[in-house]
Amino acid sequence: MTDLTEAFIPPPVPAAPPKGIWCRLRAHILHPELSPEQVAWSFSLGLSIAWNPLLGLHTAMVFLFCLIFRRLHRPLMIMAMLINNPWTTIPIATASTWVGNLARGRFNVANLAKVQWHEIGWRSFLTWSGFEAMTTMLRPILRSYLVGGLICTVLALPVGYFFMLWLAKRLRRIHWPHLHGHACTPPNSSPGG
Repeated sequence: MTDLTEAFIPPPVPAAPPKGIWCRLRAHILHPELSPEQVAWSFSLGLSIAWNPLLGLHTAMVFLFCLIFRRLHRPLMIMAMLINNPWTTIPIATASTWVGNLARGRFNVANLAKVQWHEIGWRSFLTWSGFEAMTTMLRPILRSYLVGGLICTVLALPVGYFFMLWLAKRLRRIHWPHLHGHACTPPNSSPGG
C-alpha cells in the first residue's frame, strides 16, 4: 500500500496577477497567443486613434476596430488610445496645431494664447449658444488643428508599430525563457530572431 502523502500531488497554484503598471503592460505585450506583429498593430492603431483630432469618437473607433480586426489585442489598443486623456488633451491639441501650422506654412500665425481655455466647459457642448461661442473662439486655429491632427494620426501608425514591434521582440527574448522554461522558444517566432 502506498503512502497517501506520496501519492497526492497538489494542483499548481495559479500565478497572481501582475502588480504595477509596467508589469501589467509587460504581461499584455507578452501575450502568448499573439505574435509580436499583432501586438504591434494593436498598439499602433490605439496610438493613432489617440492622435485623431475628432475628440469624443476615440472609444467608438477602438470598438469599431475591435469588431473589424479580431486578432488584435484589445486591452493594449485601449491602453494606447488612453494616452489621450483629460491631462494630455491640451498638449496633444497644441502639438497637432503646431504641426498643422508647419504643414500650412503659417509657422507662428496662430497664437494659442488668444484662446480662453477657461471659457470652454460643459455648456460649450450642451447649448447651441455655448457651442457657437466656442467655435468662434477656436476658428483661427481649427484648420491647423485638424490638418496637424490628421498628420499626427498617420505618423503614429508606423512610429507606434515599429516601436512596439521592437519592444515586444526584446521582451520576448528576455522574459520568455524565464516564463516557459529555457528549452522552448516563443510561439510565432523563429529560433534565431
